[in-house]
Amino acid sequence: MRIYVEPDDQMLKEINQKAKENGIGKAQFVKEAVDQFLHGGDQSELASTKAALDKAREDLDKRWSEITTLRAEITALKAELEKSRSAHEKVIIRNQELQQSADQARSELEGMKRDHDHFKDTLAIKDKQIGFLEGHVAQLTQSISQLALPPSQEEAKKKGWWQFWR
Repeated sequence: MRIYVEPDDQMLKEINQKAKENGIGKAQFVKEAVDQFLHGGDQSELASTKAALDKAREDLDKRWSEITTLRAEITALKAELEKSRSAHEKVIIRNQELQQSADQARSELEGMKRDHDHFKDTLAIKDKQIGFLEGHVAQLTQSISQLALPPSQEEAKKKGWWQFWR
């Protein structure tokens, strides 16, 4: 059975537009519209679509707030990273300064060790020379005592000449 309806121009334009959007013919579109009206599918589907839309908006708002929070955290972390980089560069510079100071102290220590070894060697040589001179002084003292002049006559008279040479 056929039913004929004569829509006005405005309604016809809307039917054509909706049929093109859904990719179906005008007759099919009108048939689905009548079916939805009769079975009430439009109301429940509309309500479920509206609920889905509300849920999607809530999810969108929630995600937007999360994104905003994350952006703020990222900005804070970037600032902290820059501070850390700056501190790291300062530590590296200080480390280089300390390394240079340590190298300088090490070279000074090596120079002092060389000087210390030189002084030790010099003192050892001086000790040997003093020992040598002491030996010579002892020999000379012995030689002098052997070559000593005979006692004076007064000494010989006091002790007697035979006792003096004992």
